[in-house]
Amino acid sequence: MGKQSKSKAKRKTSAWFQRHANDTYVKRAQAEGKRSRAAFKLTEMLEHHTLLTKRDGVVVDLGCAPGSWLQEIHRLYPEALLIGIDLLPMQQVAGATFIQADFTSDEALAMLEDALHGRPVDLILSDMAPEMSGHKLVDQSRIIGLNELALDFAVNHLQSGGNMLLKSFMGEGFDAFRGELAGWFATVKVVKPAASRKSSSELFLLALGFSGSR
Repeated sequence: MGKQSKSKAKRKTSAWFQRHANDTYVKRAQAEGKRSRAAFKLTEMLEHHTLLTKRDGVVVDLGCAPGSWLQEIHRLYPEALLIGIDLLPMQQVAGATFIQADFTSDEALAMLEDALHGRPVDLILSDMAPEMSGHKLVDQSRIIGLNELALDFAVNHLQSGGNMLLKSFMGEGFDAFRGELAGWFATVKVVKPAASRKSSSELFLLALGFSGSR
């Protein structure tokens, strides 16, 4: 067998960039001044579901960088109190408070609580995902762990009747976590927006009508 000119990793990276550059939603995001194609995942769900019932509601965006979801919420609900948190740096979004911290740490939770000024949250968004190791079981365990942390935050801060939208992956632990969500919310739906790549295993859990108690 002849020697390949590129390593598998380089070929994969090159193919990813080519696919990314030709992506319809990437082109739309660039043309419309959005920070990433992820904006269209949120706008599609906002079109089909009432996620925020109060124009001056409180929205917390977990894993918010690069800020496309915060941009969309501010555009549609300019009076809302928006708080985003991410481990990565992010250019400031108009109308939003950004906390650069690791959501899994106690220090980050304390900063979030300070930013809330005692107000309950109306909508929690989570686009958090682990740094992918390439090991399916490990990555699945990590995303479910992040889902659990987001739910714990919701249980302690979400307004009765509030909603949550969070990224997950189908796999080990997914059904159990969805059942756990159903114990706290009136309705739980599994959705895959058109802007999610068909080749991606990501999907979103839409939890509506937080009960506030079991």
